[in-house]
Amino acid sequence: MENNSDYNQSFAKMVRRHEKIIFSVCFFYATKDVPFEDIRQEALISLFKGYRNFRHDCSESTWVYKVCINTCLFSLRKLSPKIKTLSFDQLPIIHFQDDNDMELKEKLEWLYSVITQLNPMDKALILMWLDDIPYNDIASSMGIPRNTVASRLHRIKEKISSRKEI
Repeated sequence: MENNSDYNQSFAKMVRRHEKIIFSVCFFYATKDVPFEDIRQEALISLFKGYRNFRHDCSESTWVYKVCINTCLFSLRKLSPKIKTLSFDQLPIIHFQDDNDMELKEKLEWLYSVITQLNPMDKALILMWLDDIPYNDIASSMGIPRNTVASRLHRIKEKISSRKEI
């Protein structure tokens, strides 16, 4: 059994390896009632508690997704009567390095606005798909069959593409 110092260092390294996943999942599930920092802290606590028992049945990144999404969904369910989506005005301001990035900024803003309108399960699926997680890993993480992942993602992508494109 590793000591607490080794465990803490190992955990900190894992968080650094997967900080993009943790950030993006928590960011897209954050609401006015469940702010980003609160939901991120809950996700980090869940990851910390579960990391010792991670059995490597799936990739580490898939496990991080699963823990973060489940933590976010639990937090949202706990506060479901109070849930409201973030308005675009409540988003943190993203500073880009130069004006050439304005097109990218507009595309990211459009994508954010579309993703925030999805239900929590669809939001989880599309976030993992955007991160190139294989369908089998998404299915394992979400606890649904692979074919269900494929058909739901197809419907989500159709729904997104039918909206105003930039």
